[in-house]
Amino acid sequence: MTDTKNENYDIKQYLKEIVQDSIKVFYELTSWTDKDKREYSLLLKELKKPFDKQTSTTKEKGDRLENLVAFIIKKSYFFEIYRNVHTGTNEIDGVITLSEAGKQALYTYNISRDLLEIDSDIILGECKNYESTLGVTYVGKFYSLLVSTDISFGIIFTQKGLSGNEKEYHDSYGLTKVLRIVEKYQNNKNLMILTFTLDDYEKLEKGISFYELVKSKKLALQLSSDYDNFIREYHHEGVDSIKQKIQTL
Repeated sequence: MTDTKNENYDIKQYLKEIVQDSIKVFYELTSWTDKDKREYSLLLKELKKPFDKQTSTTKEKGDRLENLVAFIIKKSYFFEIYRNVHTGTNEIDGVITLSEAGKQALYTYNISRDLLEIDSDIILGECKNYESTLGVTYVGKFYSLLVSTDISFGIIFTQKGLSGNEKEYHDSYGLTKVLRIVEKYQNNKNLMILTFTLDDYEKLEKGISFYELVKSKKLALQLSSDYDNFIREYHHEGVDSIKQKIQTL
């Protein structure tokens, strides 16, 4: 007699293993070697050095952060970065795109695209290596750049982050939440403006992956913006006035 119960278990176990194999490949492709970790630590150490106007230029200071970001994106495996891209009206610090190797890996190893936590094939990156937090003007300009290029996912790479509190609705952090509401309800776009800070770069050094950080930042942004009272406050007439003000920055 056939052991149906055991047969079903074997099929279920086999299917589980297929899923786990794809996830394992994803983690293998995105993990850092010991050499990668040493190289990254040197870049992070360079970023943390105090800026001396007597011995370094502002460009060299900016390059410290851009070099670190370029390394992070390169080691994400699935994305690549084009630095200092000039358009007709702007210079973009980083145009981050899904790489050829990344596209093929998704297909070959049957890896779910959702594991990347980024549903756009093109991301805009802005690097601001300032000693203070970024005000609303910087967020507004970055938003305008995203709108003009029809790209809905952007990351602002900083040391100190944005002005305000990530958990509240004022200053620059609050503006990123408002802008997400604007695009969601006015244009049906899933706009995401995430911010990376020195604390995040240190987490990467400790072994937290780029994709884990993106996931946690998306969740924080999404959960905050779903409060009903907040939507009622900024929807309709308020949304239009906010959008008009931001686009003029």
